[in-house]
Amino acid sequence: MRGRGESISLTKEDLDLLPDKPGVYIFMDGEGRVIYVGKAASLKKRVRSYFSGADPQNPRLAQLRKKIGNIDYIITENQTEALILESNLIKRYRPDFNINLRDDKSYPYIGITWEDEYPRVTFFRGARRRDTLYFGPYAHAGAARETIETLRKAFAFRSCRKPHPGKSSGSPCLDYHINLCPGPCIGNISKEEYRENILKVRKFLEGGQEEVIEELRRRMREEAVREEYEKAARTRDRVIALERIMQRQQVFSLKEGDQDVVGMAEDELDVCITVLLVRQGKLLGKKEFLFPRLPEEDNARVVEAFLRSYYQTAPSLPREVLLPLKLNEEEEMLFSSWVERLRGNRVRVKTPMRGEKRLLVRKATENAASYLEMSKIKRASDLEWLSEVTGVLMKELNLSRVPYRIECYDISNFGPHAVTGSMVVFEGGFPRRKDYRKFLIKSDALDDVSRMTEVLSRRIRRLKNSPLFDGGSALDPALAMKLTSFQKIPDLILIDGGKPQLGAALKVIKEFGLGEIEVAALAKSLEGIYRPGAGEPIILPRDSKGLYMLQRIRDEAHRFALEYHRSLREKRARKSVLDDVVGIGPMRKRRLIECFGSVERIKRATLEELRSLEFLDERSAINLYRALHGGDDVEVL
Repeated sequence: MRGRGESISLTKEDLDLLPDKPGVYIFMDGEGRVIYVGKAASLKKRVRSYFSGADPQNPRLAQLRKKIGNIDYIITENQTEALILESNLIKRYRPDFNINLRDDKSYPYIGITWEDEYPRVTFFRGARRRDTLYFGPYAHAGAARETIETLRKAFAFRSCRKPHPGKSSGSPCLDYHINLCPGPCIGNISKEEYRENILKVRKFLEGGQEEVIEELRRRMREEAVREEYEKAARTRDRVIALERIMQRQQVFSLKEGDQDVVGMAEDELDVCITVLLVRQGKLLGKKEFLFPRLPEEDNARVVEAFLRSYYQTAPSLPREVLLPLKLNEEEEMLFSSWVERLRGNRVRVKTPMRGEKRLLVRKATENAASYLEMSKIKRASDLEWLSEVTGVLMKELNLSRVPYRIECYDISNFGPHAVTGSMVVFEGGFPRRKDYRKFLIKSDALDDVSRMTEVLSRRIRRLKNSPLFDGGSALDPALAMKLTSFQKIPDLILIDGGKPQLGAALKVIKEFGLGEIEVAALAKSLEGIYRPGAGEPIILPRDSKGLYMLQRIRDEAHRFALEYHRSLREKRARKSVLDDVVGIGPMRKRRLIECFGSVERIKRATLEELRSLEFLDERSAINLYRALHGGDDVEVL
């Protein structure tokens, strides 16, 4: 299964799969280390250019080309956003081939010389100074300079470059006469008034645009009421100028700070979820996860399951998570509470319906759709590879036939309740999800070997009734199309486990007289493969394509078993003791979860705490307390 935050490995022949859209491309070596980051107006054309010619005059490019192992990319709205993202990624990864080819200090910034008596707002590029506040980077020098000139129209400030304002002659410059400078050199404005102007510039650049513009609008209305129409017109022009800046900056600047933006795309086989990482208002990168689509799962359930899995091990937690669709209200509340405990303070979960955040979610969804489409095309181009892999497996495992249909079994037993098993099916290297099956372990067996015996017995027993054993190869093709998963004969049964699990499978197959079915067990320890009659496991090379396929199938069986087990646990949790308490309905249950965060915390609550809740009457509080502490035998004072 591809994904899990990794990038798709592209060969030269795969370059046509890249989208013809603006974005950032990331070159990685064979070990997954980022070695170069670049921006492009067209990802397809730019990346292909690296492989279009020998370019003997550029040995550094030739060296880069040799080291490229994987290629990843992030689609952006335009080239401006791509340049900003390129800068952020270079700072984050410090790629070897970027350091000499492009120094990130060359990006343009706006600086405020805050320590000056009359601070300047000026264009900066190069080494930074401690006495200057920096804002940026900007897409290009023109964008930064244009922003400065627009800010001068809104908040007049000096443009002279010396620490002290004014010319040696003592006369004001042209800027003063055209209302772009308030004239500090001739004492036309006090230090306090001038610094107030610079404070507004700083607030605007730090993200307080709406507040600054609203203040100007209020001033414009007051000037109009006083019939100072010329002043009101100048203030109106300042507002228009600032709004234009906001429109240009909107594509890459967020006032909210840290966000994870989740996008989702799906096809008939797979689901792809992309997470855009926004930190301190800047897009720093993305992560993509590809996993099988289960027909019985709606999209909200898929996102819920992903969020729980992802944030359990996420390296950083944001202040806000933006989702592509609305979750169940109770699930959203529980997730928020859980992430808050991990992060230590409040985390907002939102499904934006409009505005900038909605555009970000759409961008994440677009990246997910692009990744999914590329994966789909890659699958189709991998048919030759799959043919080679099945041939390798047949030879290395000494199988009697090509393993076209492989069934894999796994047991999930976290805790004593709802032990589950899974059966996943791959045909021709692709998952056949409609043939997947779930097993709820019915016996009281305490070990995985006995549980595996139960699962295989239930599966093989159904196989004995297959029409394939009454006519075999002469089976009518139309009837063969109607066979259920349990009626089809696997070419290989793969067990997640070692020699004990292999022995259990062989015993079951022998008991039902189906000894012709091939069996193998894949142990997590050293990834050894156990086969009947072999004392020692078969150890395939780490780069073996056959081993990769078996690991992929085994991991899918584990995921499917774990998912079923988790759904049962969630169902058990939802069907909690709260559901059986007289007087506690869905509304009160939700209110209790909101107040305490979880059923475990409700259990720790005292009777007095329950009685103090305004939405619980006396009798319901007592019923709840008794239900959580041992029934009617609990004495209530």
